Amino acid sequence: MSDTLTAQYQKRRTRSDASRKKALWISLLQALVVLVLLLACARFVTVLVLSLREEPVFSAPKTIYLPQRQLDHQMAVAEFQNAAATPATIPQLTTESLLASAPALPAVPNVDFTPVESEALVTDADALFGESGLMGALGALSSQASSVSFLGISEEAARFVIVMDISGSVVNSAEAAGVDFNSIREEAKTLIQNLNANTLFGFVQHSRRFDTFQDSLIPATVANKELATDWLDRRFRTSGTSGSGWRGGPDGSDGILPILDFVFSMQPDVIFLISDGGYFTSDGNRPVPLDQILRRIRDRQSDLPQNARIHAIHFPDPRNIQDGRVGGGMRRIATNNDGQYRRIGD
Repeated sequence: MSDTLTAQYQKRRTRSDASRKKALWISLLQALVVLVLLLACARFVTVLVLSLREEPVFSAPKTIYLPQRQLDHQMAVAEFQNAAATPATIPQLTTESLLASAPALPAVPNVDFTPVESEALVTDADALFGESGLMGALGALSSQASSVSFLGISEEAARFVIVMDISGSVVNSAEAAGVDFNSIREEAKTLIQNLNANTLFGFVQHSRRFDTFQDSLIPATVANKELATDWLDRRFRTSGTSGSGWRGGPDGSDGILPILDFVFSMQPDVIFLISDGGYFTSDGNRPVPLDQILRRIRDRQSDLPQNARIHAIHFPDPRNIQDGRVGGGMRRIATNNDGQYRRIGD
């Protein structure tokens, strides 16, 4: 009995050892498989490392300078030939006279040529240029100003405007003083012809409403002189009434105040003011007080780079020289604005 048990025990032990070895090899084999799988997975695994530092900011300037394009030699030659083959278009040139009045050159006497220099001849040549007025005319080109004279008042100005009252009372006062309105137009045309090309000028005629040659001062070129002369021939009125289409102020008002606003908007250096002083309000019932006009002029002078000189040419009307009307204070308009005053007639 005991031998049988011993044999069974030994047999079981042998079988247990074999099972244990087999399980050990199986475990090793599983471990190797797991290790191979881990290595294979590690090949495709990205390790994320957290960091408390700020990530760098990548930026670029607004202006990106690219490297200069390298042109092929043949391409560059072709572009050059195309550019050279393009005909140049030159606009037609025009010229205008720059002299206000071109004086005639004096006759130069015949002098036998001699190689010996003579200071006397040089002096005589300078005198000839001076007598012809050419040196003075050339000197005037360097300045924008022109020497002008209108109805007995002389002035040198670079920007000027003539403001002409053509109402019936002025026409009658001028005729009473022996002045024809047509002669005023001719004197204005003569003044235009004597201007330098770079002098700016303008004309405004008015009664209750006003008409203007241009909305701004224009240079006295040959073409503009012709336009102004034509405007005076066609539009300047001597009938004592305003024309159709004449304008008033932006608010529809008429009279001297909106006219002064328009004239000062041209920014002149000199204003020739021709009137009898018979200015009335928009309703036409009350004369405009002199103080109101002086105040308006003072306010508009402050808008200019420098105060404009105002010359007053007065055709007096006895009806307008009373009750503080402008006709009694035309001289004050001139003297308060560094201008000259001329009274024509009684």
